Amino acid sequence: MLAGMTIALGATDVKAAEQFSWPAFFGPFHMIVLHFPIGFLTLTVLLELRAMLKPERNSRRAVAFALPITTATALVTVALGWMRAGAGEFDEHLLAWHRMAGIGVLFFCFFAWLVHRAFQQVPDSSIFRFGYRGLLLAAFVCLSLAGHFGGNLTHGSGFLTLNAPPALKRLLAGPPAESTAVKPAAGGTLYTKTVQPAFAKKCYSCHGPEKQKGKFRLDLREAILKGGDSGEPVVTPGDLEKSRLLYHVLLPRDHDDAMPPKGKEPLSPEEIVAVGQWILSGAKFD
Repeated sequence: MLAGMTIALGATDVKAAEQFSWPAFFGPFHMIVLHFPIGFLTLTVLLELRAMLKPERNSRRAVAFALPITTATALVTVALGWMRAGAGEFDEHLLAWHRMAGIGVLFFCFFAWLVHRAFQQVPDSSIFRFGYRGLLLAAFVCLSLAGHFGGNLTHGSGFLTLNAPPALKRLLAGPPAESTAVKPAAGGTLYTKTVQPAFAKKCYSCHGPEKQKGKFRLDLREAILKGGDSGEPVVTPGDLEKSRLLYHVLLPRDHDDAMPPKGKEPLSPEEIVAVGQWILSGAKFD
């Protein structure tokens, strides 16, 4: 059984290798490089606050040094982020907000740098001084928004409040949103009582409404049966051997293709058995 799954997976890996893409290779580095503009912009803001409280030439020189580096790293981050978004794994609406905020960081940092250079030439100009500080503030606001939206894209919208006190979680939750996701049926079934809650808790952060790694979703009926960008069904009702979902779940935790990936909470033995029983019984949703 598993041998057949391994052959199928190997064929998929060969197909992926034949479709090598430089943007797909460089895109994930966005997650590393983005820390540079965050750090440099935060440093620039702190240096500017110090310059406001204690004006001196060295503080202004430090700001002049940090701003172009911030702008350069923001440019690289935006470029890599554009490549990362090309994978098509994320909610388009949330991605659009994240993209606009990221571009905003680059835009405001660049013009803050230009205005600051003019401010250095004319230090008594209130127009340049307030203009530069306004642009720097706008860049920092955009940075905060980009970080918020980026966190939602990567971890899901509830990742910050996941372990919050119940009262705070209710306060921040707001009214329930309309969703096309699978909903529990009255009385409950194997799927609605065990399988779907396990998917929601441990799989939706990568394969849910806000992020679809491999263009695969586990929160919609039709998406579960359709599969992802490999073109192969992930769940084949009544057939464990052809259901690659179970294969990935059963892989050792240190395997590159194990699901959920290493570092995230895996399905419990009881949940794995339930998934297998659910597939054997026809993968019914109600």
